[in-house]
Amino acid sequence: MARTPKVVDDRREQIIDAAMRAFSQKGYTRATNKDIAREAGITPGLIYHYFENKEALFKAIIESRSPLRLLNSLPPDILAMPPDTFLRLMIRQVLGIVEEETFVRLLRVVLPELVYNPKMAEIITGLFQRVFGFLISYFAAKMESGELRQADPALTSQILLGGVMAFVLRRQIIGDPTALRYTQEQIVDAVVDTVLNGLVPRV
Repeated sequence: MARTPKVVDDRREQIIDAAMRAFSQKGYTRATNKDIAREAGITPGLIYHYFENKEALFKAIIESRSPLRLLNSLPPDILAMPPDTFLRLMIRQVLGIVEEETFVRLLRVVLPELVYNPKMAEIITGLFQRVFGFLISYFAAKMESGELRQADPALTSQILLGGVMAFVLRRQIIGDPTALRYTQEQIVDAVVDTVLNGLVPRV
């Protein structure tokens, strides 16, 4: 019997969840397809029906468990939103994803690997360029329209996302109490106010 799209999607999700557990236990490099299959309760060969190799599986994890998944679910009119509305929506949704336990587990897998695995750094950099590309397009359009003053949209995007991610690392990985004292909404307000006060047109 042919596999329905739902069956395929469910199996992919099952393998992705199993891979995250295997990676969190052994790390990306040491975890094998046998480890992933054992976690998923399937045969190792079945993984190749859904993912070409371990690298493709890891990319699928990044796509579905990181802020990249936002790019597939944003409202169609988001690029027309005014900067204040856009930034609040984006940062609120990003924080909602990156402070989930699923993403925190992913961070714990990725961070140690980045130290000695250049391939891992290449994968992460390539995939997150898509997020930066989206932000750059938005900022460039708003600067062109005069809603934001002229600045480097690429640098602005990196400062914005980099600041949010650094805050998440301090809260979720380090457990820094000076970062944990703030609610997500307080963080959203502070980031948006800081960014826009530096970008609004100067009279």
